[in-house]
Amino acid sequence: MKFIHISDIHLIGDEYHSLYGINPRFRLKKAFQSINKWHKDAKFIAITGDLSNDGSKSSYSRLEEILKNSMLPVFPILGNHDIRDNFRQFFPQYTSDNFIQYSKKIGDKIFLFLDSVVENNQYGELCKERMVWLENQLKTHKKESIYLFMHHHPISCGLYEMDNVGNFKTEDIFWNLLKKYSNIKHVSFGHIHRIMHSCKSGISLHSTRSTAFQVAFRTDCKEEYLTNEENPTYAIVDINKDGNTRVHHHEYMNEDRVYLGEC
Repeated sequence: MKFIHISDIHLIGDEYHSLYGINPRFRLKKAFQSINKWHKDAKFIAITGDLSNDGSKSSYSRLEEILKNSMLPVFPILGNHDIRDNFRQFFPQYTSDNFIQYSKKIGDKIFLFLDSVVENNQYGELCKERMVWLENQLKTHKKESIYLFMHHHPISCGLYEMDNVGNFKTEDIFWNLLKKYSNIKHVSFGHIHRIMHSCKSGISLHSTRSTAFQVAFRTDCKEEYLTNEENPTYAIVDINKDGNTRVHHHEYMNEDRVYLGEC
């Protein structure tokens, strides 16, 4: 089974307005063109938050237009830049009672899409209500392989701003719950605008770059630096018949610049 992971698309209402010198809408459309061309066999596309840069209704309208051209089902969740009520007006199919979280069963696997947003704050959490929902899902699907999607990074990433200002406040509670279940296979997350792979409590994790702008790799300072010199990516996640997970990160903007040669 294969799925595609996109993150941190940061759409803005004005389709021609630039953000840090780039057009997020153009870059996202290029991502979907690439996916439609090369990955028709994937089961779905997950977008792990920061769908909008400002939470505006016009930005979600732009997203709705782009998603209509996807050949695959798309499952979005929210990030710290998003506004739930505005998102709901355009995507009511993903709405739960108070949060944007839901589960999908595809084949013999369960995919859980979490809402870690604390609106108007950079950091995230899973409050008691959201933790109860997650625990109920884990109890219900004890015999099936489970894959999680969330915006905030549930482990340290080594970047000061992300780990101390934009961090996941309920990390310990989250992992204490996950440790009880041996059928949780993988966590896909966003927020850090970087490629990162890790493993905790026997569970593999990964993030991929933003389709918009990137966070520069600076571990020795307390400022957050952004860059557009690193190309945007999407991740291709393959789950083989033994349940092992393989992740590739594709720089799609220049994918046609290839040459015939010998490996």
